[in-house]
Amino acid sequence: MARLSGASARQGLPHAELWAGFAWTCHEVAVEDAAEDGAQRTLFPRSVSLPAAYGHAGAEALLALAPGASTLADAVEPMFRAWRRAGLARGVLPGPEEAEGLLDALRLQLATARGAPDTPIWQGVRGAEPRWVLDLAAFVEASQDIASAALARAVGQAMTALELAGPHGATRPVAVVPANLAGALMAAGLPYAAPAGRAMAAAILALILGTAAEASAALARRLSPCPAWIERRARVLDALEAAFDRIPPGAPPTLAAEAAAALDRGLAAARRHGLRQLGLVALSGPGLVERLLGVDSAGAEPVPAIIRHEEGEAQRLTRSLIRPAQRAIAALGLSPEQERAAIAAIAGHGTLAGAPDEALAALAGSGIDPVALERHLPGAVSLAHAVALADPEAALPEGAWAEALERHAIGTGSAEDAPYLSASVRAALAPGASAQARSAMAEALAPFLALGLGEPARAARRRASRSAAPQKLAAAS
Repeated sequence: MARLSGASARQGLPHAELWAGFAWTCHEVAVEDAAEDGAQRTLFPRSVSLPAAYGHAGAEALLALAPGASTLADAVEPMFRAWRRAGLARGVLPGPEEAEGLLDALRLQLATARGAPDTPIWQGVRGAEPRWVLDLAAFVEASQDIASAALARAVGQAMTALELAGPHGATRPVAVVPANLAGALMAAGLPYAAPAGRAMAAAILALILGTAAEASAALARRLSPCPAWIERRARVLDALEAAFDRIPPGAPPTLAAEAAAALDRGLAAARRHGLRQLGLVALSGPGLVERLLGVDSAGAEPVPAIIRHEEGEAQRLTRSLIRPAQRAIAALGLSPEQERAAIAAIAGHGTLAGAPDEALAALAGSGIDPVALERHLPGAVSLAHAVALADPEAALPEGAWAEALERHAIGTGSAEDAPYLSASVRAALAPGASAQARSAMAEALAPFLALGLGEPARAARRRASRSAAPQKLAAAS
């Protein structure tokens, strides 16, 4: 009797065992029933289990992506099994051990909310460009450096997964989608609107592009390049070569050198083997997968606000400081009391406890019940909003006492007046940006997007030798 290999044995494991080792959280999500003929729709609760890295909004997004699923594992494992079969049959995956290694790596990405397939893959939309979304903020380390090795591994895994998802057409377009770019800059302590922010963003995309090109070339070596490769080879190689000089000065030297090295490897591999897919990197607006992962910014846009309001359990609104802002503050090395005070100045305490006594007395004297108001404070966008939720007939009077309660319970929503923060962190936590800053960011990122797709662009060829590129970029930084 033949003995099962380790990989074959793992195929027979139930979903729960394949995802063992991760902490899970159960969420109650309100779902509309399927009432027809104009009947009034009612809401009923659905239990959804997600790894602890996800929030309640992620549970709502999962039900939209996979309506029949009750856990993340149930939603993705049928897709993974199909990819395994197709990958082994088509030669994308060399063997069972490599197949299980890839699937385990993809499970880890999903379990830690670092990456996930885009909506058309979940919903089986035929002919759509396969895309894989990565939350870049999840790759910012406590030191505020980019975990470049982990990011490169995630990109390589995503490229194989996208090949398994089945791109179509002569160019076989696929894309790794870097989401939360502005959130990653904020977590790293860099202002979106500053030249250093644009330089770091460009270096991150250059690292992703070079890694994706190298992974695509590895697939082309085994499976042959895409049908459009012969026609577009010169254009693609020119674009890859020109990308070396499109990282603006000011990127962290180590990251700039790693990005140049990745581009170098990708260019050399593409010259030797061609590319299996084109496109490789794209930006996109907010969508269901971005909501699933809990990202705070989309595309090349800045973080819109550093306070997040979202509906939580029992349809109650919650308010919190976004994670990139929390991580930027944590990197300052403040004492726990100082860190709590800084965050409370921005996001409020969410309670009236500890507020000035005279302000509390004025509140009670205005006819507003503090006890009824208390339960609405954690999710309110303002004190007046909380008052309206507690008593639609009441109105919050104007006055210094009301402003004092607003600052204590709700916060300012801005880091400008928060205590203990450095000037550089306050600048990094500034939400939004001018039209000029957004345009400059989009221009800085454009050279690394849609490789080989669209109209050919004029690009100056890089004259320096490939081996000199990392040193050249590091010096320029």
